[in-house]
Amino acid sequence: MASSSRRSWSLSLMPPKILQEIFYKTPAEALIRSKPTCKEWYALITDKRFINEHFNRSKEHFIRIFDDTVEIMDPVTTTSSVSSVPDELRQHPYEITLVYPLMVHCDGLMLVAYDIDDCSCGSDGSRLPNLALWNPVLKNLRWVEPSRGITSYDLHGIGYDKNNRSDGYKILRFIRVPGEVQGYGDVEIYECKTCSWRTLDVELDYAGVMRKWVAVMGNMYWIAYTVEEDDEEEVFIRCIDFSDETFKDICFCPTSDYDNSHLAFFDGDSLSLLQQDQASKKIQVWVSSKLGDGDVSFSKYFSLSGSVLPALRVHENAASPVYCFVKPKSSVIVWCVGVEREGDKVCTCLTSYEIDKDGVRDRKVTKRYNVHDFSGAFVCGYVYVPSMIPLPWARDD
Repeated sequence: MASSSRRSWSLSLMPPKILQEIFYKTPAEALIRSKPTCKEWYALITDKRFINEHFNRSKEHFIRIFDDTVEIMDPVTTTSSVSSVPDELRQHPYEITLVYPLMVHCDGLMLVAYDIDDCSCGSDGSRLPNLALWNPVLKNLRWVEPSRGITSYDLHGIGYDKNNRSDGYKILRFIRVPGEVQGYGDVEIYECKTCSWRTLDVELDYAGVMRKWVAVMGNMYWIAYTVEEDDEEEVFIRCIDFSDETFKDICFCPTSDYDNSHLAFFDGDSLSLLQQDQASKKIQVWVSSKLGDGDVSFSKYFSLSGSVLPALRVHENAASPVYCFVKPKSSVIVWCVGVEREGDKVCTCLTSYEIDKDGVRDRKVTKRYNVHDFSGAFVCGYVYVPSMIPLPWARDD
């Protein structure tokens, strides 16, 4: 305790600019614990400009929910912090399954959606919330009152109005047409500032939407596809600009195999795409030009061929892999479900691969399961950047 006090005292004597640079390199979780140290630290750590700049400098992590635990992993070191799922989720008045949430990330805020039957209501007849916004670092969570029941076929995104970032967070919802898995009807927007839903006057002109979406600079991006009259499929990137609430086609995908293509962000202002052919195991990685700089196109980052390459999705029931880039190595770290065999015994595991243009540089098993169950091992993995950005409704510390 005495040693810790001396370190805090020494840091307090540093010039403010040097202290600020040290704090920029300090993990968000550690800064939150340091807020009570002194008034000067508290003022800096809670300053809006510092919070945003700290987020911009923070590294990507992987996050997953399984059973009642939340795991956040550093992709480079594979070290993890494990904590309990927030009480608000575990004590929900309706029995929800924490194993199968859909999560979308923006600015360190996780939008969490659970499938509850459309007719489920509370004892007073009110509709039960099953959509929540959550900051895992601040351990803050707030339910979003739904306009109607949410099902597992509905799709959700989150972003913000770039003209008013702190008060401009919005939630997007595609509502499934009953009886049509690929058909979507109404499109709704929830404004966090006013806590209200409204329906957009827009018609969706595509048949399919991939479920994992990516937030970049306030907008939400996803892979979409249309089926032409000759049964040819066009696969492209579409986004919603939350500033003017318009949908935009960004560019065509460099591959038409959307089932095995995985979208992510790159360098904070671009997109990336990882694709693996299931038969040949060939891996291809693309990155896009900067978003917002005119026409957008993808260029190949690297490509790998060979039968010794690992399968990044070992089974159709296994969750999609998640990945991020490592600099200056120009490599990609992929976290996915793997399979281990010992004689006649087969079990699933979570495996981290570091891959570059020369092949697999490293392989680490981060978790083993004594069962052969693809769906249960890794049902909810996402790229996540820890942040101290408060929930848009909450302005107190």
